[in-house]
Amino acid sequence: MLKRMLFLFAITAPAYSYSAVYQCKVNGQTVFSDQPCGNDAKKIEIKAPTTQGGASMAGDGVQDFLRHREKKQQVERIDRDIDRLEKQKTRAQRNMDNALIDYQRQRARANNNLAGAIWEGSLASEADVMRQRYQTEIDGADREINRLREERNRILSE
Repeated sequence: MLKRMLFLFAITAPAYSYSAVYQCKVNGQTVFSDQPCGNDAKKIEIKAPTTQGGASMAGDGVQDFLRHREKKQQVERIDRDIDRLEKQKTRAQRNMDNALIDYQRQRARANNNLAGAIWEGSLASEADVMRQRYQTEIDGADREINRLREERNRILSE
């Protein structure tokens, strides 16, 4: 809420190039107000800072704030994507490990006869295909993680 108020002030402040401020004494203290605060109120004219290049000083601060916020949001999005990919990679590794354990169990059940040998060969081919599939998924996640980390570093170095 405070950020919105500051942003709104920064946008509207340059529109009021002149504003009146009143100075007066209340209970022995000097008080400044936008309305006369007593019989001895003195009107003081205050000029807003001049603009350079079409943007005021407040506008530059707002622009810096917005750029910083956008950078922060981009980095946070990249961090979330990296975290998601790390979890995906871990799941793929776990699935590959489980598939290989299952292959070893089925291989142990194969008999020492011709049917068992054929079945064992089929299991080995199937296990190799599964390992390649999961490894491809893991490698793809690694490449994407590396790309995101490079993008994150580029954003932070700007």
